[in-house]
Amino acid sequence: MATYYGKKYKMLETRHLFKELLLSAKIALKSKETGKPNTKQPVYIAMIDGETFHGGMCDRFKGIVSLYAYCKYTGNPFRIRYTYPFRLEDYLQPAAYDWTLKQGEYTDNPLYSRVLYMRGEHLATRLLGFKAKKQVHFYSNRDMVDHINETYAKEGGKAAPPSWGELYCELFKPGKVLQERIDATKKGIGGNYYAAVFRFQNLLGDFHEYHYKALGDKEKEEELINRCLDAIKELMAKHGNTPLLVTADSTTFLKRAAQIDGVHIIPGKLIHMDGQKHHAPKDQYEVYLKSFLDFYMLSEAQKIYRIGTPQMYKSQFPVYAAKMHNIPFESITI
Repeated sequence: MATYYGKKYKMLETRHLFKELLLSAKIALKSKETGKPNTKQPVYIAMIDGETFHGGMCDRFKGIVSLYAYCKYTGNPFRIRYTYPFRLEDYLQPAAYDWTLKQGEYTDNPLYSRVLYMRGEHLATRLLGFKAKKQVHFYSNRDMVDHINETYAKEGGKAAPPSWGELYCELFKPGKVLQERIDATKKGIGGNYYAAVFRFQNLLGDFHEYHYKALGDKEKEEELINRCLDAIKELMAKHGNTPLLVTADSTTFLKRAAQIDGVHIIPGKLIHMDGQKHHAPKDQYEVYLKSFLDFYMLSEAQKIYRIGTPQMYKSQFPVYAAKMHNIPFESITI
């Protein structure tokens, strides 16, 4: 894990202290949830509410699971308030731990709540040193589980600390609709499979994400697509007759990959979860369902390969899908 804690990192933490004050005031001014919470001790709440940038699906779960790890060690009540751009409960259900907010537990009143904004902080230093007297609204997009485990391992026994994947599975299981789609997709593949993940961002001009630009040149686009298709064919030659699941953020590429015999794709369109304000999908439920379906199908593969050229993005999405059940992962640069 990264351990850098120099002057620049301390400046980042200082900026976040000001961000917390501004965010708390912004939320309180427009909130209707201003009463005193009916909880006996301060509740720690992972916040995905659209009031700030949260990142993509993987970044969101990094922060959520990190806070849960901390609460598990400290015994603090843990909840999730995930409302942007959908309700998390529409896709996932609590597994071993009930993270849903109960009536009267939540408040935006700054007299009873405190924002802890740690977006971009890869160390749990501020969280570990935080003494909550109020309800805590936690904003983060980083995986701090290793740092938290290392900190509490010094105080604990000989038991192995929980991994990110174990913590995730304690929190979440697929909802009814998602599980039905998982079962149907696995049935369509017909048995064990391995997976390849490609992340183009907007290079092919069909995935809006922040300010990333398309190549804007048909010849260059075709060259990039063909290099990635060749990588698929090489991978398939290595694995023989085992089916290959291909996921990508480009529908253009997926259509081409699906033409290769033995390749399986999951139909549908993807959208970046923080890009919804400017590119709202027409069928929002189905679009976001595909992100969860991709994630869970990757997590049950025999092995996951992340494949891309140097100009393509090294997505953490397949890395964390592999972490869910501790399956093999390999990154290939072509």
